[in-house]
Amino acid sequence: MVQLNEYHQPIGPALPHWQARPQPTRCVLHGKYCRLEAVNPEQHGDSLYQAYSSASDGRDWTYLSVGPFSNRSQFDQHLQNISQASNAVHYAVVEQATGRALGTLSLMRIDPQNGSVEVGFVAWSPALKQTRMATEAHYLLMAYAIDGLGYRRYEWKCDTHNAPSQAAARRLGFRYEGIFRQALVYKGRSRDTAWFSITDREWPALKASFQAWLAPENFDAQGGQKQRLGQQAPPATIGPGLHRLEQMLALQTELNHLIDPNWRHAKQDYYRAIWVECAELAGHLDWKWWQYRERNLPQLQLELIDILHFGLCDLLRSMDTLRHQEAATALEQIQHVSAVASDSAAIMKALESFTLRVLETRQFDFNGFTQLAHLCGLTLDTLYHSYAGKNALNRLRQLRGYQHGHYQKQWNGQPDNEHLAKLQASIPIEQDNYPELILHALQDSYDAFFSGGTQAQAGLPHEQTNGSSLAPPLSLR
Repeated sequence: MVQLNEYHQPIGPALPHWQARPQPTRCVLHGKYCRLEAVNPEQHGDSLYQAYSSASDGRDWTYLSVGPFSNRSQFDQHLQNISQASNAVHYAVVEQATGRALGTLSLMRIDPQNGSVEVGFVAWSPALKQTRMATEAHYLLMAYAIDGLGYRRYEWKCDTHNAPSQAAARRLGFRYEGIFRQALVYKGRSRDTAWFSITDREWPALKASFQAWLAPENFDAQGGQKQRLGQQAPPATIGPGLHRLEQMLALQTELNHLIDPNWRHAKQDYYRAIWVECAELAGHLDWKWWQYRERNLPQLQLELIDILHFGLCDLLRSMDTLRHQEAATALEQIQHVSAVASDSAAIMKALESFTLRVLETRQFDFNGFTQLAHLCGLTLDTLYHSYAGKNALNRLRQLRGYQHGHYQKQWNGQPDNEHLAKLQASIPIEQDNYPELILHALQDSYDAFFSGGTQAQAGLPHEQTNGSSLAPPLSLR
């Protein structure tokens, strides 16, 4: 629905929660077939020069602003320049099996304030063209920019005469937007520029398509694709496990950015946090023979949600396509299970197995977790319902000064989790914007109690109570 201002003029959708996004960093992005590493002349120079030198002529450089290079010295200077660029991050595409760098691409024209970034300077060697690695390299960079950093627009631009580049953009899911006439002058000639883009609203469907195409079962014994990119099942056929996983990952990403915009690079040991939460969960089971205590099922379920919080963080940081698919499949298993808890002995056995697996692999085990959730009486919908509520409460805490000691956990005579429980009972989970409804209801309740003079006494800074402090909009649905 088109929005109108006070003059009844049509205007764009409001973004009251928008925040500037972080700058891309010189990180490593891991895939199954390749990985992306920030260009390092000493590390990648030999293999890149060898890979590019295998081309029969210099036509691959026609539409780039540099190259071809007549000698190694010129090429080394080029690598030195792009590795030190201040306005872009250039990545080498490294083959996982051999460790050879076979091409480069970059994130450039970075606009954190508006959440826009361009993929460019794509220079593939003959060994990289039309391979799974080439497609995965683009997928890894898209996922990093949109999922990892929260950018809302991902651009592709090329010379209008560069037909292969335009075809590649369309294959990868970019939408054509038009031509900027006489946009550039390079190599002594004028360039009309074709513009393409992907938005964060389009990304979930594209992401599922990439993951289906990159799956090993999409290729025959000779390495040929069975289905072309984009021919996989449409978004409407995506299962509930993947749908709920994407929703929770989006919520977790937003919370992580609120806590620390650089959370991906903070090197947190999530497996240890999971281990500690597992111990807390065990404390609510009735296994202590020296002290009588009844099992506390609601608390068990709450501890599971806290464990899931760290599991999602681990999955987000890994950017591993196969783990993502395994997580969605595991969640699918508890879609239609009965919401009846098993006996304490079965829960304890599953908890110990899950904890051991996490400590051995230092990774979250979604299969073990969903088994544990099932034994504790959680279904896919109740798991999501509980997670979305706890996530909203955690976002409220961050937005109202939790890190700086300003947040008040009790208001109107009740702890915040009791306020959350009452609100969750009154808001239907079927609502598409259910997480925002919960968050806004919590904010209204909290701010109403701490309004005026009471708010100042509670230690809440004024700037944390206005609209600009709200969480950014969800990028995935």
